[in-house]
Amino acid sequence: MYDWPGVGCESSLKFLDSDELGPQPFDVIVVGAGAVGCALAYRLSRFRLRALLIDQNFDVGEGTSKGNSAIIHTGFDATPGSLESKLVTHACRQWPILAQKLRIPYDPCGAVLLAIDEEQEAQLPNILKKARANGVDDVKLLGRSEVLELEPNVPSYVRGGLAVPREAIADPFTAPIAFAEVALANGADVLLGAGIVTVEDPGAEVKTLVTSSGKRVTTRVLVNTAGLGSRALADAYAGQPFDINPRRGQFLIFDKVSRPSVRGILLPVPTPQTKGVLVIPSIFGNLIAGPTAEDLPLGSPDATWTTKEGLKAVLEGAARLLPDLKRQPVIGTYAGARCNCSQGSYLIRYNDRHPGILTVTGIRSTGLTSSPALADYLIQGLTDNCGLKLEERADALDGRPEHDLPGWWRRPFENTELVKRRPDYGRLICTCENVSRGEIIDALESPLKPRTLDAVKRRTRTQMGRCQGLGCLVPIAQIISSHCGIPLPSVTKKGPGSELLSS
Repeated sequence: MYDWPGVGCESSLKFLDSDELGPQPFDVIVVGAGAVGCALAYRLSRFRLRALLIDQNFDVGEGTSKGNSAIIHTGFDATPGSLESKLVTHACRQWPILAQKLRIPYDPCGAVLLAIDEEQEAQLPNILKKARANGVDDVKLLGRSEVLELEPNVPSYVRGGLAVPREAIADPFTAPIAFAEVALANGADVLLGAGIVTVEDPGAEVKTLVTSSGKRVTTRVLVNTAGLGSRALADAYAGQPFDINPRRGQFLIFDKVSRPSVRGILLPVPTPQTKGVLVIPSIFGNLIAGPTAEDLPLGSPDATWTTKEGLKAVLEGAARLLPDLKRQPVIGTYAGARCNCSQGSYLIRYNDRHPGILTVTGIRSTGLTSSPALADYLIQGLTDNCGLKLEERADALDGRPEHDLPGWWRRPFENTELVKRRPDYGRLICTCENVSRGEIIDALESPLKPRTLDAVKRRTRTQMGRCQGLGCLVPIAQIISSHCGIPLPSVTKKGPGSELLSS
């Protein structure tokens, strides 16, 4: 359901009255539908309880989760013994099977960490030692010739490196969508476009959450996974202090012609301040370079804007690993805002000043990787600390059917019999990414019923090719309008206030 004012969404999907969610309070409400919140809803849906996933945005994964590097990390360079290290290394081993179950495109392409100069070369043994301390035992020290054999296009003067064979890439957009779709299929509710402004009686057994539109929902347990919004939500229930700020990471997207330049991920030797600029093959067939690491004030309006200076720094940093990038065409840029917490990463507080309230914040660049293991960790913590009673459901789904793989991963128009049965699969709308009208309609009819141009983009890759939507945006809006009965001027980019046409 959507808490959507105006006519940009059909009435049948709108959240009009709190009674639509039933008279009984939820057992758990998860606020924040990024990778972590969606994974938590997915894991909770295995049990016999009433769960609700809420987000202020009009699609899952609309915040920090949509602007990451899409790497599934091994955790080889995490701080040994930290919660982040334990969760990331555990989750990394889950991902190959999880991706298969949930139909999330995944590629274990591996990575090479490059030592470009003598000083960096001297750090390699310590990084290897850290990897072993984290239980990542397959990391291997490489000499110069071995690096060049694996990655022939890196600088010829490279001194050495480390091979990290289990580093992988995945589709960062499909992951939260898949988590949420399975949760929905198992009976959880999903409410989008509903910002939480007040939590009434947070110390009571049943807490009341008030949305920005004035509607009320009740729950016994509240979980705050709101990312950059976690501080404002914690203020609404008077949680303990913590300080967060957006840490902006800017990225360059290179044309697909650049993809053969590397076999896997290229990593720089990290500094005490940052992991540096990476070169990453995307699951979609592009190369990506980034990120920067720029700390901005909380609430900064330019947190997800790119800057000339930032993009220049990205290109210079990436070219130190892959000089040929300076000659490759850039087709797009983006920036993600990570939730940096000055009190430390993976800050988790059970019964945060009130029984039954869990605060989860400071989840930064490894949130996508750790999300399934973090969800299990949080559920165990809720049973141990908040009295959540769980009963497994024998009939709960844990995956999605084969046909839910994104169309760009398995092209429908290549199946002649399928196109004969449904000609829309042969009518290309996005010619850069070869996306058909049939795939766009499939996205509109998928379980979460996406209703924005950006939501359709994340499911189909329309508007993500060389022209960045110049040729397909209007035809897609027309399909949304005609298929969903929404007036064309009211079709939005990402929800109310971003209408296609302004009056």
